[in-house]
Amino acid sequence: MKKRLDREKNKKDICLAAAVLTAALVLGIVFWHDDDRDKVENADGLLEITIDGKLYGNFPLNKDMEMTIKNSFGSNTVVIEQGRAYVREADCPDKICVGMPEISREGEMICCLPHRLFLAVRDGEDDGVDAIVY
Repeated sequence: MKKRLDREKNKKDICLAAAVLTAALVLGIVFWHDDDRDKVENADGLLEITIDGKLYGNFPLNKDMEMTIKNSFGSNTVVIEQGRAYVREADCPDKICVGMPEISREGEMICCLPHRLFLAVRDGEDDGVDAIVY
């Protein structure tokens, strides 16, 4: 009787381990696939730069460039490379904008408050929908 219970327990342990490994594999595939989709999705995205609430310009994320933006508030060096944008240098006192992560997805932002500089990723097309809930 005890051997029978031990065998059943071992089968349940093996089934549980197989289920956990399968779930981990599926999640790994989903996240790996999601990274590739972001690269294609943002190929036509734009980096919108505003200074003190006024549009400075829109720049394509699929074209690598570096620009130094100087205004009455200060200077920032903005870099776009491989579909991502970030601030490389700034002459503001706290340099929080330099430490912010790269942006590449719709709605992500970098801001330099002392210089009143805002970088935002915008989709290349405006479909008029800002959210979909299922």
